[in-house]
Amino acid sequence: MSAPAPVRRGTPRSAMPARPAVVGHRGAAELDPENTVRSFRRGVAEGSALLECDVHLSADGHDVIIHDATLDRTAQADSPLRTGAVAELTRAQLDRVLVGAGEHVPDLVSVLDAARREDGTPVPLLVEVKAPAAASLVARILRERFGAEAFADAATAPAWIISFHAEALATARAEAPEIPRLLTTTVTSPEFLAAAEELEVAQIGVRIAEARAADVAWCLEHGVQLNLWTARVDVELERALELGCDTITVDDPTWALERIEALTGPAA
Repeated sequence: MSAPAPVRRGTPRSAMPARPAVVGHRGAAELDPENTVRSFRRGVAEGSALLECDVHLSADGHDVIIHDATLDRTAQADSPLRTGAVAELTRAQLDRVLVGAGEHVPDLVSVLDAARREDGTPVPLLVEVKAPAAASLVARILRERFGAEAFADAATAPAWIISFHAEALATARAEAPEIPRLLTTTVTSPEFLAAAEELEVAQIGVRIAEARAADVAWCLEHGVQLNLWTARVDVELERALELGCDTITVDDPTWALERIEALTGPAA
């Protein structure tokens, strides 16, 4: 399944697609250690239309692909380094960390290398900036990797920059305005939607349990895509499909694709 082609931003549309594109959360977090090269390769193999990763910044200014601000939850028991704040550790120190199945903490370039299909085409990557200080670096890495021209059409963009932090997206817009932006939240508010408009995002994200029909209506009216996250069980996936969305973030892409087909019928 390919990523959905966004309408021109600001152009109203009548309905959400019947079949949302599946985003492999932290690669394929249910199947392999999250945010590892192994997990991203698994996400590709399992048929994800897009992948999602998380970025922090090391003490010496390098990008770090990890969800939490500390190592404590994801470091495996026999890791040479098992605890500490990511922002207080150097990249060299972080390279010693093992985070499951002997996997190391990757950098963004390693993830981009892994996010490729067998024919060499990239799987679009949603790069979630967890630490706002990392936003400028992420924008530069993506622009250097793909070139500004690769983002001329958001429908074929090889990467997006996403964040819960409006200031991170503002920095990314200033650094590389051509890279599409996604502002995400647990639950929407008037302030959140105003920020999304101000930042000219191409997509907003909302947690499935907190999403409302009003969020769908806002996206349709404003010509903005909707991401719903994260479906891990049938009831969450079913609610997302009932509401309607452009992309749905999941931990197990194969399960999600099978359930979507069962609920919506075979892809056209």
